[in-house]
Amino acid sequence: MKQILRHAFVAPLYAAALLLLCFGSCQSSDNARAGEGASVASLPLTAQIGETSSRVVMSDVYGGAFTCYWNSDQLSIYHKYVLSGAVQSMGSLAFGTSATNTTTATFSYAGGTAQRYNPGARLYAFSSNAGGGYTTSVSDAGIGSLTATALASQNGTLADCATYDALYGSASVDYSTGLPGSLAMHHLFGMLNLHLTSSSFSTSYPVTVTLTSSAANILPGNNGNVTFKVDGIPNATTAVWGTSWTATITPTTAGVVDVYLMTWPFSATNGTLTISCSDASEYVYTPLTVTISNFSLAAAQIKSKELAITSTPFVFDSSKLFAWDATDYKPVTLNTVPTNANTTTVASSDADYSSRAFYACKNCPNANAITWYLSVQYYWDDGNQSAIGGNTTSYTLANGTTTKAGMWFRKQSGIGDFSSTAAFTGTMVPSAKNLSEMPSDELSRLSIDYFFLPAAGSTSSGAFGYGGSLGRYWSSSPSSYTTDAYYLTFYSGGADLYSLNRTHGFSLWQAQ
Repeated sequence: MKQILRHAFVAPLYAAALLLLCFGSCQSSDNARAGEGASVASLPLTAQIGETSSRVVMSDVYGGAFTCYWNSDQLSIYHKYVLSGAVQSMGSLAFGTSATNTTTATFSYAGGTAQRYNPGARLYAFSSNAGGGYTTSVSDAGIGSLTATALASQNGTLADCATYDALYGSASVDYSTGLPGSLAMHHLFGMLNLHLTSSSFSTSYPVTVTLTSSAANILPGNNGNVTFKVDGIPNATTAVWGTSWTATITPTTAGVVDVYLMTWPFSATNGTLTISCSDASEYVYTPLTVTISNFSLAAAQIKSKELAITSTPFVFDSSKLFAWDATDYKPVTLNTVPTNANTTTVASSDADYSSRAFYACKNCPNANAITWYLSVQYYWDDGNQSAIGGNTTSYTLANGTTTKAGMWFRKQSGIGDFSSTAAFTGTMVPSAKNLSEMPSDELSRLSIDYFFLPAAGSTSSGAFGYGGSLGRYWSSSPSSYTTDAYYLTFYSGGADLYSLNRTHGFSLWQAQ
């Protein structure tokens, strides 16, 4: 016998829509024969299950129709199978798929066809696509516990979300005719959709979205363990919830990022959900904190929220100093030790500059780029060089004072072989020269070929110092220690690349 599996998510145009999954069966010559009546004790389990329609067809009020298809799916189905006419203890059989095109796939069970479904006995089906998917502990009474470590690894897209599904249901048989009935399955989880909009979102830049929740029961926890009741409903008292979750999503439409997250069902809850976005563009996205009130999500539902994200072009502000990659984009408050440094992003080694900041420092040059700025002569300007074309702008510092002093660095266009992917391997310029020592032909093109960084000072433990005599500018490169990150430092005598504790308050800047 071959059974036809129709597995479809269907969500009408409502903010919360029911998602249903059903397995239907068809008849063939080796079905149980009519007339056997009550002697039919099981529903035949076949080696192949064919899929004749797309796996996921979802319509919602924001994104229109989304479709993803069977592709190397793995389902582990737990059930009290019947073997040689005897009901077995709860056990798992693994089904795999191979897609022949975008709408058709075949499920294969490699263990033969001796096992049969036991009508009326509970079934549990878990996807095991993502990193092993689920670890389960089952009993004859039903599922005991489910460890869903993979839930925190979702990439936020609808297609990926579907691979984290878990289901329960039962098989049936028509005892009056002896014909197989159906497999009716229901979702254990619900789905959260955040429809994020910003005119700055571009299809050219993947957007990293980080969700931080003070409200319980929204974000799936890392290594989340949960037990289920016999009816397939999670036991809320044993569910492990998370406080943060992150994914990088490439917009398919300019101005829109849709986040899809499969999560435990939760009842009414209150608190806040903070959405932080970042990308490699020149824009800074202001984190959005949403107040959650009486917010709930049932199994087999999708909950959608439309949220507008505010963005502003990056503008240098000498009066604001930041902890490294401040996760809330807020500058240091003087005389207060910052607590908003990004301590999550780390490099694989101290020589690895490929890792990058995701928040306040995301648009700063990386450590590779800084080595190239230090490979050619740079010039100190004490703020009194207006007669030769030096800086005349007064920069306001974090403590309210002003300075005109700072360093002139060569722009990338004037540095041969400049690279942000490979560090300069030669000897960096050991010391600064005074602007008055710059050749006259370069002085005449100072503002064209060079850019100026003011000596904006820095903070340590919140205490401000060195305004007008020293500049410290964060890079976008973390070190291999969660406590440190790389930065550019300069004073009248020289400049260098170092790493230091991320809670220091340094300036932000952009490559030129």
